[in-house]
Amino acid sequence: MINYKCPCCRKLAPDHLDLARHFLGQTDNRHKSWLSTKEYSYAKLITMQVAEFGNKGYDALANILKKDAQEVDVK
Repeated sequence: MINYKCPCCRKLAPDHLDLARHFLGQTDNRHKSWLSTKEYSYAKLITMQVAEFGNKGYDALANILKKDAQEVDVK
């Protein structure tokens, strides 16, 4: 079974959307700083999530994580 590893901590998630949910739940500087390197801010993604219909904030972050999250084979 393939899981995806958070680029900032050791959290494993079964899919990119779940990893995005984890990521936006973290308010430490390590996660926020990583977002800024991807041309997004924590505040922008949270605003997208609460102000727009259809999980736009999670979807935007999940697309970034698809490119950057390491795949881990968990048996």
